[in-house]
Amino acid sequence: PPSCCKMHFLRSIRLLQRCQVLSCSTWRRAQSQKILTADQAMKMRRDVSELSGESLFVLAHLPGGNLPAARERLRREIMYVDGVNYEQSAVRVVEIAQSNRLSGNLAKLPYYAGIFMAQLGGWLSIPLVFSYGMAHAFNHLAVTTEIPPPRDLETFLEVGMWTWGWMEPPLGTISFFLLCMQFTQTQRVNLGEKPFTERFKKWKADQLQKAYPQYDSWTIRAYAEATAFDHPDHNGIAK
Repeated sequence: PPSCCKMHFLRSIRLLQRCQVLSCSTWRRAQSQKILTADQAMKMRRDVSELSGESLFVLAHLPGGNLPAARERLRREIMYVDGVNYEQSAVRVVEIAQSNRLSGNLAKLPYYAGIFMAQLGGWLSIPLVFSYGMAHAFNHLAVTTEIPPPRDLETFLEVGMWTWGWMEPPLGTISFFLLCMQFTQTQRVNLGEKPFTERFKKWKADQLQKAYPQYDSWTIRAYAEATAFDHPDHNGIAK
């Protein structure tokens, strides 16, 4: 009957309203539990030296490494092996950092050269395409193509239409070459080969492990890889 249907409909509405009230109260309770109190903040760890050994192990072996965690693990390893306190372990950390720095500056040269060439080529490409003065000089020195009449070089876009005839081949070839090299590097990584940076870090870790065989190999290698391109690790131990 219609009255029965109406009654069931009203019950459904009340049930839905009750569920909404419960869900809102549950959400408010969950939000209130997420708010950090002052007592909880006082108990939080604020320095890497307060972390557990398990947390340091996980952080030190993350992809790319973690220098503070690797340093702290090394300090604790030095304390354990050499029988020194926390402050005295800093002396050996500086010694190890300086030993790991050898050949580090030389290894950075390919990276700095790549950065310099990329910046130089990128910024020079703009005036070589759109600047009439530079394009005219470059054409006179290296291209020697016919110069369009002045009415066809009144704007920088018209200059770009003229220069693109000789700028497109080198820019396109360089872009395609870099794309092929990137694809090749990706496939080499897929096959398990390590790029130059990873191989260099491994070599630095091998050298440091040989120099300090008394310490745990995992600990010394993690620190070597974290500081492979870094300066002597003074700042991290200066309290």
